Amino acid sequence: MKKTIAIIGGSQESTFKKIGLKMGINVLFHNGKTRNGGNKKEFMNLVRHADCVVVLLGACGHVSMDLVKEVCKKQGKELLFHKGFGASGAIQLCVEHINKAA
Repeated sequence: MKKTIAIIGGSQESTFKKIGLKMGINVLFHNGKTRNGGNKKEFMNLVRHADCVVVLLGACGHVSMDLVKEVCKKQGKELLFHKGFGASGAIQLCVEHINKAA
């Protein structure tokens, strides 16, 4: 079964999805921007459908990061952090994590 990852932060949604396709991974994306204190429902939906969640540290606000952490904890999903902005690095981080857990 094809694995799904959620990437939070950044602005390269189409690049993330293209690289995900090449690696056989579905990619869900949120730019990490929140309005009026964030929208937890958006994050809950993304996290629920993901096998792995990664936050791009340099491209995501603290409010979003805190909301994603809270949602992952509630849903029992592990949260990974990627220091760079690069799509392939973030996706590779998740792929390695999924393979290690399998």
